[in-house]
Amino acid sequence: MSHFAALLLFAALVSPAFACLLREGLRERIRFAAWAFASFTGFALGVGWLMYLLGG
Repeated sequence: MSHFAALLLFAALVSPAFACLLREGLRERIRFAAWAFASFTGFALGVGWLMYLLGG
C-alpha cells in the first residue's frame, strides 16, 4: 500500500468517526465528515510538498 493510499484510507475511516462524535444530526455529520476528509488530505499533501521543496 502506498503512502497516498494509506492517507486516503486513514482520512476515510477517521472523518466519519469524528463526525459521529462531534456533530448532531445526519446532515451536519455528513458535512463535517466531508470537511474533515478534505482537511486531512489537503493538509497532508501540503505538508508533503513543503517538505519536498525545502528538503529536496
